[in-house]
Amino acid sequence: MRTGAVLAMGARTVGEGQPCFVLACVGQAHGGSADAALRMIEAAFKMGADGILFDLFRSEHVVVRRHPERGALDEVELRPREWKRVLQAAKASGLAVVVEALDAPSLELAAEAEVDAFQVHGSDMENPEFIRAMGARGRPVLLAVGGVPEAAVREATELLGAAPAALVHGFPAAPAPPEELCFRSIEAWKERYRVPVGFLDLTDGGSAFALVAPAVASARGADFVEKPFTLDRSRKGHDYQPSLSPEDFYRMVELLRQGERARGEAAEAVAPEAERERRAVARSIVAGILIGRGEVLTAPMLAFKRTDGRTAPPGFPPREAHRVIGRRAARPIQVDETIREDMLE
Repeated sequence: MRTGAVLAMGARTVGEGQPCFVLACVGQAHGGSADAALRMIEAAFKMGADGILFDLFRSEHVVVRRHPERGALDEVELRPREWKRVLQAAKASGLAVVVEALDAPSLELAAEAEVDAFQVHGSDMENPEFIRAMGARGRPVLLAVGGVPEAAVREATELLGAAPAALVHGFPAAPAPPEELCFRSIEAWKERYRVPVGFLDLTDGGSAFALVAPAVASARGADFVEKPFTLDRSRKGHDYQPSLSPEDFYRMVELLRQGERARGEAAEAVAPEAERERRAVARSIVAGILIGRGEVLTAPMLAFKRTDGRTAPPGFPPREAHRVIGRRAARPIQVDETIREDMLE
């Protein structure tokens, strides 16, 4: 069992105490075009993603010839030389590159391209030899645990050996119903396995909730989020249903970052800006009547009112009235004038 709660993803550290890492998932949205995949790399960078995730597969190694999805997979399969070009461009972009390899030749191709991490698809979570082969590469491995039996998850983490591991929580089918997201499970996974835990968001990309679901997951402890995107959602191409447009993906990232800033660093600390704003409208002790020089201040002479704390420092707060009562005025104090230390003997 691992004890570390962080791992390296490209140039970034992912896990406890780090900003939420955003993975833009290409899936099959390139439609079988290497040029489209290259455009998606540029889009992911502009959208504010930290990394990009590709699905690599050879359909003949994934499904049988007569499988109902064989034709669709053949249609979007890129040739090895095309993948080499795409992965090389992705590495040069500065984004962390993650590959969800679905077969041994694709895993070998991704390893040769020196991608930053691998992901095990949920359908391979009970494929021990393949998981062991991924772990043997020595790079971080993300395990998709949505709908996977607990025993299989535990076995998979052990099969990885010393390879850094992370878990990916999320409903395994698209579109994912919001009531099936179970954000509370994120912390439960982290407590049980002591590894970074991410959130795969397959909610309907056309819904308003898709813009905020990653921010909610981050607030519930997700160390990274994965969200599909497509260059043109209106075309309803491959994997479009859970995908965001580039514009909406950018908005999603902005909302997530705003949520992180709103969360703050320490609940017990008072943020300086919040303290300034509070003091600007806080009540101070002021003179309720004209107080002559040498007069002893009594409670009936005082009033507690808001002063313009933005243009002048506030005076004594009401809870410090004991510091004012019983002292003599060093000079005349006008009605509504803020009482300060230099006015008192």
